[in-house]
Amino acid sequence: MRGCFDKHFFIRGIFLIKINNVNFLYASEDEGALKNINLNINDNEFVLLLGSSGSGKTSITRLFNALIPDFYDGNLSGSITVDGKSTAEYTIQELSHTVGSVFQDPRSQFFAMDTTGEIAFSCENAGLKREETLSRIKDAVELFEIERLLGKSVLSLSSGEKQMIAVASVYARRPKILVFDEPSANLDNNSVERLRKILKKLKDKGHTIIISEHRIHYLSDLCDRAVIIENGEIKQEMSGDMLRNQTNEALHQIGLRAIHMDGFLNIQNKVKLGTSLLKLKNISFQYKNSKRLLENVSMEVSGGEILGITGQNGTGKTTLLEIICGIKKQNNGDIYIRGKNCKAKDRIKNTYLVMQDSDYQLFTESVEKEIALGCKTESGLAAKGKKVLESMNLIEYSERHPASLSGGQKQRLCIAVACMKEADIICFDEPTSGLDYNSMLNVVRLLADLAIQGKAVIVTSHDHEFMSLCCTDIYGTEIK
Repeated sequence: MRGCFDKHFFIRGIFLIKINNVNFLYASEDEGALKNINLNINDNEFVLLLGSSGSGKTSITRLFNALIPDFYDGNLSGSITVDGKSTAEYTIQELSHTVGSVFQDPRSQFFAMDTTGEIAFSCENAGLKREETLSRIKDAVELFEIERLLGKSVLSLSSGEKQMIAVASVYARRPKILVFDEPSANLDNNSVERLRKILKKLKDKGHTIIISEHRIHYLSDLCDRAVIIENGEIKQEMSGDMLRNQTNEALHQIGLRAIHMDGFLNIQNKVKLGTSLLKLKNISFQYKNSKRLLENVSMEVSGGEILGITGQNGTGKTTLLEIICGIKKQNNGDIYIRGKNCKAKDRIKNTYLVMQDSDYQLFTESVEKEIALGCKTESGLAAKGKKVLESMNLIEYSERHPASLSGGQKQRLCIAVACMKEADIICFDEPTSGLDYNSMLNVVRLLADLAIQGKAVIVTSHDHEFMSLCCTDIYGTEIK
């Protein structure tokens, strides 16, 4: 057996994970999240859980580490066996010896303020001796080549760096099974490639890896099996070879993202389509006690145009949007809206920003109220809101509290809110992070509708498939 694990981590002759006839209904829901799930996973197998947002992928990952039912209340039936033992017989602490989980947002699992302490935390929490903890930190740091990140504040890290620290912390505990939920959702393409290399190293060391994902392309060569989930049920399974042989069109027909990425971002249309709404001239910005983030950025966006901005994490894409929308003030340079030089307070009135972290922009107690928040009262407001919610497949959640929605549903709600606004310039920061193929297409349609209305749309993204479908021009460093 490859790798180095404690003896109780693996029992020969049985499946490492067995899920038999599992059904689960969340306490707050009317419809079951999981329906008759039967799934066996072998030692050292690399399994992808695929499907649309809300299909049940994340719920299945919560079975492996007993977050269902120990943390998420509901009605669970059937049996879940991990390493030859029912999860009902484990304490959460005991199960963490065998199953390590890396969540979509690594911040949600950080306990320390510095990176070294965070990597050490899982070992210290398990009561390991200092010498053993230091040895495991050294092992994780060398394996993932993250020496440069030691001793840093976790708050100062980029999204990709946070993800690497989260993986290193979980790995240091040396669980046999590693479970990832949308690990690439907020990563640029360089970070995605680093994540792929880390996952390959983990597989080569003998770990069983289970990943819930929408972005398939970076995992195609690692995948042993793909399990496709729909409405809480397993609808189809493919071997890794079967998945790799699928065309993008075939995957799109079953609601999955592209697996072959050649040819994206080949956008030729750079003709200005309407009246200039926004012009940036020599914009520079620098955070205090930091290197300059933006240097003499100049661009122009016309009404009816969808401008894509791409580039690595930490290069200033989000900061640029915040400057355009008046949330931050540039150090140097000028910003013109409809030909008028506008200060930050004036830009706030003419722009709207959909943030990457949707939780920061949801304020009311229902989806229906959220969609109307801040809109002028008019006779057609309710009908307009209903149409927008329908376009984002959110109409059935009209009376739900926004906090109860999934990550992808929250993202779509924030986009829907933006479509209700009267601002001439609308900015979107990574609007398709964590979205499935059909939800991504809905975002494309909504952005196109905004452009047809004569608005200037600016979107930051690492999603080349999305950008190739909607952008009229692209600015940035990831264009090939």
